[in-house]
Amino acid sequence: MFPQILALVIKGGPDGGTVDIGSGPFIVGAMPFIFLIVLVSLVIWAKVTKKRLEHLQIMAAIEKGTPFSELRPIITTKGAGWKWNDWIRSLTTGIAFLLIGLGMAIISLVSVLSAYPDKDAGFGLSIISVVLIAIGIAGVIRGILQRKADKALSADKSAFDANHGQ
Repeated sequence: MFPQILALVIKGGPDGGTVDIGSGPFIVGAMPFIFLIVLVSLVIWAKVTKKRLEHLQIMAAIEKGTPFSELRPIITTKGAGWKWNDWIRSLTTGIAFLLIGLGMAIISLVSVLSAYPDKDAGFGLSIISVVLIAIGIAGVIRGILQRKADKALSADKSAFDANHGQ
């Protein structure tokens, strides 16, 4: 039944017959909406899973009798407004944008190389994919540099603490 829903048939052609276009234009046109629905679903699922994990950790800490302050470490460093896990967040976001951009680039390449008469079908998608790939590369580079900076700061702090006897 699904192929019949997607198939586009125009009746009353020049000879009075039918013209079968097929399901290609519908599928290509629906891809951005399907992509958006999947992306929103994944973000909601990740947030719900994160909250559920935090709740389980809090409940386990309460059952063991550990104070809540020990459950959450101090996440900011003195002087710098960075969090200790910013490099992880930047790296993860960069990889995600990179993979999404590569996926969109593949989709645009397939739509350009397909047998559709409109060869500019994948042009807009290819521009978006190049932008997403660039954002992804920037995020990966930022994550790597933040990790190196955090390592250097922690090494300097440990050397400072060792010299002052703290």
